[in-house]
Amino acid sequence: MRVLGYPRLISVGNFRLPNFPLVAEILVWLVKRFDPDADISGEHNTEEERISLIRAVAEFMALKTNVKLNTKKLYQADGYAVKELLKVATLLYDAQNNSNNSNIMSDDNFNVVSFDISDKINELKSTRQLASQLTVTGASLFDLLGREVDLREIRNSKVARQFDTSEIEAALKDVIENIHKEIDDTKKQIENVKDTEQNLDTRIERRRAELDRNQKRLQTLKKVRPAFMEEFEKLEVELRALYDDYIQKFRYLAYLEHLYEDAAKAEQERFERRQEATRKQLEKMRAEDANFESMMEGNDSILPTNLQEPPPPLANTEKQNTEKTTPSSRLKSGGPEIGNFDLKVGQEKRAVSKLDHSDEDF
Repeated sequence: MRVLGYPRLISVGNFRLPNFPLVAEILVWLVKRFDPDADISGEHNTEEERISLIRAVAEFMALKTNVKLNTKKLYQADGYAVKELLKVATLLYDAQNNSNNSNIMSDDNFNVVSFDISDKINELKSTRQLASQLTVTGASLFDLLGREVDLREIRNSKVARQFDTSEIEAALKDVIENIHKEIDDTKKQIENVKDTEQNLDTRIERRRAELDRNQKRLQTLKKVRPAFMEEFEKLEVELRALYDDYIQKFRYLAYLEHLYEDAAKAEQERFERRQEATRKQLEKMRAEDANFESMMEGNDSILPTNLQEPPPPLANTEKQNTEKTTPSSRLKSGGPEIGNFDLKVGQEKRAVSKLDHSDEDF
């Protein structure tokens, strides 16, 4: 690439990682070396642009140089892309070496001439154009040669014809009269153009005078201050103050609405928390009522069984008396506890009723 004249120094290390911008730059440079007039876009920012660039370069190389490139490897932009780039670079390098060896400027001195295939491509284009023109010209010449027999007879008959001098003179007079008429018409048109030009000049002068007069009037009007201008300026100042006041109040209103929304949201959250606490307390009291009712039902079932038992023997009278005194003492000791429990349940019910009323107040 350095021999071919590439402006940058590149190595295989540049392609250890995918480097598509460098591959795109090299491809565009190689295409320009083949044909400077080639329409190849170097844009490669998006995926569609990269695909179109690779496709255009591959098509150009296939058509112009008969070199088939692997588009997939070129798109990878890694070490495999270097092999594809070497195909085109090798072609240019060989052509340049052959050109340098064949161009001998003197017996012992050789001048290195850079190979530029663009000149050959331009010559090829001009050759193709000349070939197409040659084909068209040959076809038209063939048609004219086919008509030459008829044209020869017509030409010979016209040449052999004898012309009368009087007829020629009359024809010339008619032509001269027609030319004089055309000259007169042209003079009239020139005069009309002059008149039109004068009219246009006068109209232009009149318009210029009107323009100058209007400009002077405009300048005088600009210098004169209108009578209502002071009132207009006062109203403008008042309007500006009212607008500033409106903007400030609108901001205050928006801020207060925001605070109101936050307060309403917080109040709603507190209300929901209170409802949740009330619901949990009601569930707890209902569970305690259910436990109390189950305990009372157990006590009621114990008392009738004791009444239905047969009288004990006399020997165990004292023992039974002691056992009876013990439950009675237990009942006596448990009596106040049961009463206290009933009192506690009543207080909790009253508290629940107060909470219900407080929830209704909310």
